[in-house]
Amino acid sequence: MNKAQKIAAAWSALSARELTEQVRHLVKARDAAARATWAAVREDPVLAARARGALAGLKAEFRGHRDEGMWLLWIAQAQQQLAAPTTSAQAPAPKSTVDSRRKSTVDAGANPAVDFLADAAVDARTDSAVDSAPVLTAPVVVAPQRRASAPAVLFQEPLGSTAN
Repeated sequence: MNKAQKIAAAWSALSARELTEQVRHLVKARDAAARATWAAVREDPVLAARARGALAGLKAEFRGHRDEGMWLLWIAQAQQQLAAPTTSAQAPAPKSTVDSRRKSTVDAGANPAVDFLADAAVDARTDSAVDSAPVLTAPVVVAPQRRASAPAVLFQEPLGSTAN
């Protein structure tokens, strides 16, 4: 058990006020040990939820404070580290569904003609699924035109006065 895991285990027994104080110190530290501690806290869902609550409390506490910008930045970074996906929980990338269909339909390398037909059948199924999917387009945004604050003709020469 490394130091970060020990800290996370100790945090489990703390009251809300004590946990908030420990979270405040960890947010302020922003070093490699703090990142390791956030990773250890992230592993325990209950402790992670309590830490997110403490971070939300700190965020509210520092609103209107002289150093609000700095603290909000640090708290946001801590929240990102807490919300980052865990490396142990990441699943491997799923294999292509076309490959799994092909293998379930035909033995690999049994007959080239059968392989070609199986590929064509799988491609036809995937093409029809793609064609039936709705097509989304971005809405066209028209910029509003600026209206003139004064009329185009401000002064007009009287009809009866013509200069010769």
